[in-house]
Amino acid sequence: MFYFKKVLVLVLFVFIAASCTGMERQRIEVQKMNDTCTYEDFKEITNAKKVKIAKKILHNAEWKQMKVDMAREADYQFIFQFVNPDIHAKAIPYSVWISPSKDTIEVVQGEQQYVHLNTEDSQKLFEALTETNLVDIK
Repeated sequence: MFYFKKVLVLVLFVFIAASCTGMERQRIEVQKMNDTCTYEDFKEITNAKKVKIAKKILHNAEWKQMKVDMAREADYQFIFQFVNPDIHAKAIPYSVWISPSKDTIEVVQGEQQYVHLNTEDSQKLFEALTETNLVDIK
């Protein structure tokens, strides 16, 4: 009987942990600047591994508190959204500019946070968002 209670508690714990993890899953909604200078829906990233890579890079980035005035509109915009529609949270917009040399990207979070990512993080984040290599952009 004691063994049964331990197993039951363990099963309940695993079930609760698994269901809580599922509620926190997120997706990335990506928009791309088109030829008419408007943003159009481009990709919806639901792969948990890619979402995790993007979140990790952005979390570890050395953000600067500054308002930037870029020479052109962002090449891409994206937001993180919860997969579970019952979870409501304010989405923070991210804007992405590809450098002229096409080896790094600059990201603005909201209106006051700016980072110029290194080459490695730029490639990883760009691939997670677009499923293409940064160096392949024309």
